[in-house]
Amino acid sequence: MTHRPNGFSPFSRSAEHGFTLIEMLVALSVFAIAALALLRLDAYAVATAADLSGKAGAQLIAENSAALITSDPAAPVRGTKSATVSNGGRSFVVAQTVAPTDDARLVRVDILVREVDGTGRAGLTLVKRVS
Repeated sequence: MTHRPNGFSPFSRSAEHGFTLIEMLVALSVFAIAALALLRLDAYAVATAADLSGKAGAQLIAENSAALITSDPAAPVRGTKSATVSNGGRSFVVAQTVAPTDDARLVRVDILVREVDGTGRAGLTLVKRVS
């Protein structure tokens, strides 16, 4: 075996030679897998943010409906009714069910809200005194 002046044999690798093609392919594939994982995580975060926005809008509509029922001096009409409400550029379907309770002075009001073109949903139940 012959030695070169820098002390390396022809079969040993010098730091000056750089990376082999296999090492570069392995590093590139590891980077590609990490980048794909980050892209999927980003898509999941965007979908979750949109879902939370729909739920927050539905909850706001439910709370507004409850405030209207609570502040109205008249007793709510028993039965079920449905209406479409627009808020923040979105449409929501509000279903309101008024049912009697064991105490004749109280009624139970269930409010269910769902976004028309989305996944946002919210529900709220309140008890109101009817005199």
